[in-house]
Amino acid sequence: MHYLCVFGNPIAHSLSPFLHNAILQAYNLPYLYGRFMLDSTQDLGRAFARLGLCGANITLPFKEHACQIAHSLSPLAKHIGAVNTLVRDQSDQLIGYNTDAPGFVMSLLLEGFTLGQEKSINGIEMQQLAPLIHQKGKEYGKESIESALILGAGGSAKAIACALQQCGIRTLVANRSSKHEAFFTQRQIPYCTFDELDCKNVDSSGRFDLLINATSSSISHALPLPESTLRPLLTQAKLAYDLMYGAPSPFIRLSQQCHTRHKDGADMLILQAISALRLFCPQLENTPRIYAIMRGIFPTLSA
Repeated sequence: MHYLCVFGNPIAHSLSPFLHNAILQAYNLPYLYGRFMLDSTQDLGRAFARLGLCGANITLPFKEHACQIAHSLSPLAKHIGAVNTLVRDQSDQLIGYNTDAPGFVMSLLLEGFTLGQEKSINGIEMQQLAPLIHQKGKEYGKESIESALILGAGGSAKAIACALQQCGIRTLVANRSSKHEAFFTQRQIPYCTFDELDCKNVDSSGRFDLLINATSSSISHALPLPESTLRPLLTQAKLAYDLMYGAPSPFIRLSQQCHTRHKDGADMLILQAISALRLFCPQLENTPRIYAIMRGIFPTLSA
């Protein structure tokens, strides 16, 4: 038996074991996926070795530390500076990947959007999801996303901003403080505080095709910005995207009031899980089938 898990703190809420084990059982593979709460970043490497894992997913707040314990990083993980997937190779080396970025990009493609200059993310993490593009079941490419505003600057926001940048999408990151500004400045991604948002935008139009809530506001059932600021942004957006999933958040409900197309984070969670699982288990095939199984059980898990 081979063992996998997800590390985080808190971690009891994670749906990853249900999603991964559903596929491992469906394919009759000798793997078991669990979850493990860490008390500190220093425990990550020791816990990985002590549990005898062949791979693990990493969630908050350990994604940046996972970069440091990996023996090598994929180009995408290195660029983002965060790892959410660790794989132990045949030489007992830990390889770090980031599947959050391709999971987000693929979720937009499956919604039917073309992205920026029709570029996409390069690398093995995205390759695991590529077969889904050939299984499109509806009309795609009718609308293009050329610009994006990301609210929040944590680990998920960093991965998404780097992904959108690679896709040729003009992206602005706005955050409560300037705490994370250096990360985005180093990667030439425009950054501002919420207070500066009214006078700083990607282009002269002052509108954004894609508006992403990557803050924790939905956990506390609040809006990331005052409604008076959000409403005009949402009204002009082609898509409002909240990384949280489950019950509609205040951000999603306001999007509905503005008659703006909206999406929660369920597909991103599933797609990043598929990419990670195929890195853990290279023998897995038929990505569309894996997606269908995970998507099928997700409503039950999140109810």
